[in-house]
Amino acid sequence: MRFSPQLILFLCLLCYCLSYDMFIGDTVHRKMVFHQRVKDIAIPFKKRIQTLSYSDPEKRLIKGIAAIDNDFSHASANITQGGVGYSYVTVRMKSQRHHPLNFEVEIYV
Repeated sequence: MRFSPQLILFLCLLCYCLSYDMFIGDTVHRKMVFHQRVKDIAIPFKKRIQTLSYSDPEKRLIKGIAAIDNDFSHASANITQGGVGYSYVTVRMKSQRHHPLNFEVEIYV
């Protein structure tokens, strides 16, 4: 069976669009220094927004950040301050309207 390049591209884009997890930097073979679950209940007609801040007490540079959506919803996560190459980070997580927020945030140095 032969696949056309358009079909392969479509399948790759479909997989990308269904994934709302955030992976920044390198998390493979790195030391995890921070792990926290961020949860918030659903409220009808509202989006839930949570902000998580981390600052390394030893001033080590962050090499990787992972924010994983445990509910497989259309929630999003983005970095608003710091991040990879800094010793601090602020991650903003936003749920889909009418849905709860449920993220695992991991930081690697």
